[in-house]
Amino acid sequence: MRRCLVFILSIILSPVVNSQEILYKKTNKNYSWRTATKSQIDSFYYGLEPINSSKKKIHLRISLTGQLIDLFSTDGVNYMGVLTNVITEYGSEKVKGQDYESNVARQEVFQKIDLDKIKVKYVIDSLNSSKLLNFPTDSLIPNWNNNFLHCSYIHIQQKINQKFKSQEYYCPWSQDDSLSFKSIIVDNHQLLKKVFHLDSLYSSFQNKLPKGKTYSRDGYRLMYKLTDKESAGWNQDKPRRDYLKGIKDTVDNYLKSRLDNLDIELVEIDCFEDYRLVFGKNGKIKKIRVSKYDKPKLKNSLGLKHFLEEKSEVRKCKRKIREVFDEMDLSFLSLKHEIHRTFSFDHKKQFHLTDDTIY
Repeated sequence: MRRCLVFILSIILSPVVNSQEILYKKTNKNYSWRTATKSQIDSFYYGLEPINSSKKKIHLRISLTGQLIDLFSTDGVNYMGVLTNVITEYGSEKVKGQDYESNVARQEVFQKIDLDKIKVKYVIDSLNSSKLLNFPTDSLIPNWNNNFLHCSYIHIQQKINQKFKSQEYYCPWSQDDSLSFKSIIVDNHQLLKKVFHLDSLYSSFQNKLPKGKTYSRDGYRLMYKLTDKESAGWNQDKPRRDYLKGIKDTVDNYLKSRLDNLDIELVEIDCFEDYRLVFGKNGKIKKIRVSKYDKPKLKNSLGLKHFLEEKSEVRKCKRKIREVFDEMDLSFLSLKHEIHRTFSFDHKKQFHLTDDTIY
């Protein structure tokens, strides 16, 4: 009996197989979160049957960020399941009348994987025993907080014996522990991840994506996948990045302490722009240039006079900033590489020194 139990558990926790190829569907403005329901989007892009029109005896769809899990049975005895990994590919598009580009969705990229039948049955039984499928949606739960920014969700659609129900739980992980539903929702999410190996399957999906393109799993965080050449360059540059990371705190503490002891007075200038600072290997300020997006441009100005006034102010700001940083010397670090920082002032004329280096 013990051997049998061990065998069953090993089947439940073993990786799934039968993954299919990467599929693509061009984005359509009529099927976005602004113009269509989630069910319509899932049907149009991924070919998933709307749950509310499903004829199956049992049909669940659990939507997570970047993953949709369909669990179903036509007779209530035999179970099947499909995992759909999804991600959006983005491209750049010139903004009319501006000198910069914005990221726009180009196509949906997805992959479908058949789930093991034993695991599907196990998960459905676990969901039922936990009573999760009987819970109200989060808007009906007193004190549920929907004010978190950029947080994930769990969306459950179910149709059992032709009765449809939709449940959504926004950011359950960050809810107050006093909410009686929280622990069961979070525990079931962990069960799904563990039994179906969701994280490793999504990583495998990402590894198969074409290189040299930009993707987003959630619509606000972007991921650029390096080409082989770019990846080789990134790896080759690692010693430089590690070196700069190792001295980062020393550099920042020195510069900020010196700035704090200076009385920087701006006379008839604001210097709201971001200025890129470069310190040479001798430890002294080497270059100061205004950021590309803040650089005055005639076509964005209110005429030639305004454009020339903006250019004049930038020159004055650069001279002032050079005066400030000419007083500083990082030579005590015996620098092996140049140091880059960004410097600006706010509307209260308080300075801001930031490090935009990618380590």
